[in-house]
Amino acid sequence: MFKKYAQFIVNSIVIVLILFLYAAIQIGEFSFFKQSAINQAENDVKLTSMDINSNISSYVNDQIMMSRLLSSDRFLREWIKEETGETTGPKAYDLYNYLSEYQHQYGYSCVFFVSEATKNFYYDKGFFKTLDENDPYDSWYRGFLGSLLNHDVQVDTDQLNEDKVSVFVNCIVQDQGYNTLGVVGVCKSIDTYMGFLTDYEKEYNVKVCFVDISPVNNSYNGSYKYYAKPDAAAKMMNLTVDQVTEKVDAGKTKTFFNGNICTCITYNSALGWNIIVQRDIGPMISDILRHSYHRALIVLFFTIVYVIMTITLFARVSKMSRENENVDELTGLYNNKIFAEMFNKKLKKAEGKGAVPTLFMVDIDDFKIFNDSYGHLYGNNIIKIVAEGLREMVNDRGLVARWGGDEFIGVLRGSEDETKAALEDLMKELAKADTHRSVTLSCGIVKVNPHLSLENNMNLADRALYVSKSNGKGRCTLFEEVDIQDNNDI
Repeated sequence: MFKKYAQFIVNSIVIVLILFLYAAIQIGEFSFFKQSAINQAENDVKLTSMDINSNISSYVNDQIMMSRLLSSDRFLREWIKEETGETTGPKAYDLYNYLSEYQHQYGYSCVFFVSEATKNFYYDKGFFKTLDENDPYDSWYRGFLGSLLNHDVQVDTDQLNEDKVSVFVNCIVQDQGYNTLGVVGVCKSIDTYMGFLTDYEKEYNVKVCFVDISPVNNSYNGSYKYYAKPDAAAKMMNLTVDQVTEKVDAGKTKTFFNGNICTCITYNSALGWNIIVQRDIGPMISDILRHSYHRALIVLFFTIVYVIMTITLFARVSKMSRENENVDELTGLYNNKIFAEMFNKKLKKAEGKGAVPTLFMVDIDDFKIFNDSYGHLYGNNIIKIVAEGLREMVNDRGLVARWGGDEFIGVLRGSEDETKAALEDLMKELAKADTHRSVTLSCGIVKVNPHLSLENNMNLADRALYVSKSNGKGRCTLFEEVDIQDNNDI
């Protein structure tokens, strides 16, 4: 049994091993590319975060440097000493021109000075107002002085420029005795810090947010484009407040994953901002999976083709092997076992076409004489001559087999008369054969009754064959003739 199905079993094992190996390779490949995507995302968000930090640091450091420069400028200190509180006149315009010169030269939104003595707010275009400690917009001034810092950075609305959200850098002005003379500062629209971020997001496929975690209090608590307070930033980046406000050492980064989202946090100490950069590797993983699925479908397709071809080939080989096992070794015709199986198939096929075949049985006359007179080898030669004649007669119109000894059986498409004529033609050809004595056949022919078994149909043909033997041999008898004769005898 194992030998019979050995090839099929081996092929099945090979297919299973191939599929298992492919699955293992695919899993390993997916893991490799997924890890590569993770590493790339971590690297991209880290480099992008550091690059953004570098860019905005240059902007704020420029403002800090300018504010410090103004706070230590001799002109401003001398002007403060002579301040009278007047907002017009030559003395006031000297200050306005001074502030305006810096504003134009460096492109700030505004350059301003607040006097501690008068609380007057001067800027590059003139006098703005006198600070009121009860005005929420003016709370920044007392907040800054109370911080005891030399300078600070605040995000607030610029009342001098249509309330645009802006970055203010304030620097304290002191005399040689460290007495506070006021606050000087420069202001830039926050858009200056964000102009390049859109390009970054498109180029590196990232999402950016600036989270203000500085302790400085001012009147502006809203969000603007990429800038947000912690609560708004947490919603924007789908993180917790603790995550967006986590303090990272200056110059360092922290990278982590939430699902497929890679997040990098960099702290800018000058601004007091956490720079958050995110990248979603979900599309990359989906792309990897899509390619894996495509390859899997291709492999599955070829595997199915291979399986079908293997099964088909195995079926054909099995059929051929089985037929070979049931082929008569001497004549090359089917033996009685395979004939019995193929008879039913031929019968069903013929019924489907509406044509019932004819069954015939053939016996070599006086075959014992051939064996006794000329030996068994010569007798075998006679059997082969008859078998070859029957094969040529049937050709592709039916089926013929050696039933045993010198007996043959077959089915032929056509009527009984047509089968009889074919067998008689065969006997004429056999009569011409170069043999020691004439070879004749006794044949019995019957129209197959599809309602009867092969055995019962054979009994009818055998009865006709018996009549042929009884009537002198070397002839063909139709069963219907036997049946008529039997009725007449009755």
